[in-house]
Amino acid sequence: MMEFFKRLQITIDSIDEKQFRYYVLAAFGVIFLIAGIIVYRYYSTLGTLRKKTIEINRKREQVSELLGRYEMVKKQQAEVDAILAKDKDFKIGGYFNDLVLKFGLASNKTREPETSRETLDNGYTEVKLYASFTNMTTKQVAELLDAIEQTDRVYTKEVEMYKQTGNGNGQTINVNLLIATIEPKAEEISAVAE
Repeated sequence: MMEFFKRLQITIDSIDEKQFRYYVLAAFGVIFLIAGIIVYRYYSTLGTLRKKTIEINRKREQVSELLGRYEMVKKQQAEVDAILAKDKDFKIGGYFNDLVLKFGLASNKTREPETSRETLDNGYTEVKLYASFTNMTTKQVAELLDAIEQTDRVYTKEVEMYKQTGNGNGQTINVNLLIATIEPKAEEISAVAE
């Protein structure tokens, strides 16, 4: 080991002072360059990790929000299933005819209500009822819509009101009404039948 240091000392002694300064400056330059690269990599990696942390936190919040929505949907689905289980023989046409008789609107119907069915993505079947009325007062419309709103089983999808032209007295309106209900899923119906 001593021999190494002796050789190093002899080599250094044999180099003139100007050349020695260049070597020392080059050594310091290499050290500073390496230190600069290390510092750059450190802060670059730190910035990348900070960005990833922010992205992970954003995604975590999104997942948390989605889980909250999922729980809310499951709760609402349980409520819907409970409402559907209460009255398994519910028919929207019969319900609507009872409302029309209750509010004395039979003479205002322009035609018999039409129903249609649509299977939804979640497996339920939506039954829609379309009805048209003429010569209704706004009070009659409000009472009818309020009665529909009070029923958990039925909901209003669309209401179109327009002033009657021609023979009307200006105090009445015509109304097109679209209401709907949900029927249980097909597998629930077959399970009840068995």
